[in-house]
Amino acid sequence: MSDHAGIRHVEIGVADLARSLDFYRDLLDLTPAEGPAPGAGVAWLAAGPVLLKLVETGDGDLGGWVNDDLQRGIRHIGFKVGDVDLRAERVRDAGVPFTLPPLDAVGGVRIAFFQDPDGTHLEITDNYLRYHHVASPELAERERLAALSRPRTAPPVFDHVAVTSAGLDAALAFYRDTLGYPVIGQIAQDQDPRGFLITYLLAGDAVLEVFTFTSPTTASPWTPDPCRHGFRYVAVAVDDPEEAAGRLVAAGARVAADGLLVDPDGVPLALA
Repeated sequence: MSDHAGIRHVEIGVADLARSLDFYRDLLDLTPAEGPAPGAGVAWLAAGPVLLKLVETGDGDLGGWVNDDLQRGIRHIGFKVGDVDLRAERVRDAGVPFTLPPLDAVGGVRIAFFQDPDGTHLEITDNYLRYHHVASPELAERERLAALSRPRTAPPVFDHVAVTSAGLDAALAFYRDTLGYPVIGQIAQDQDPRGFLITYLLAGDAVLEVFTFTSPTTASPWTPDPCRHGFRYVAVAVDDPEEAAGRLVAAGARVAADGLLVDPDGVPLALA
């Protein structure tokens, strides 16, 4: 994988840009940034090396996205923090409800989930994963050392995009073999009756979490609706966008509006 490859930014549609800036900038402590496409109704925020692009879309909705991990496509984005409970206090004090209150999760991390004002699903997590299967000891050790050096009061840093796939082999063929994202390791959710496995791939300065299940999954509802709230696409850096697009289409992507590609599970991608 090229040094410049991987997740560059995530575009999120919002109903009210000022309200969302209050949430992401003032509550979550993300930093205003300059992005590659400034304009009216657009705000760029940095969370470490990965950017969020907020786009004001006015009236709209989540386009059929529901909070069910069996629905294929983008599920959530996650941020590393110094202390989940400390950060959760601020979220709770701001009146934001948790979809999953802070708890100790499989793999030795502490996590919590909540949603932005328009329903975009967000996770905060601390510590480092103890993978059940380690594919790259070097990458796992790098993650461990980063967690140990993170201060308790550290602000959120972009960590991952989580997606649900119909099948792990196809997802690996697309992201590992075609885009070059190496596998770090896996966590099996053994107590989950759905047969839940998470495979973690390094996508540049972020992680791609691929959720797979033995239970049947449902189709992604994503469409390139200009009024869509929530996740609109994931921008990934590649050395040659035209050449990479050809390889990804050959690996099962389809071309959507505005030059976006959509992976076989309905995850929208922009190549940059």
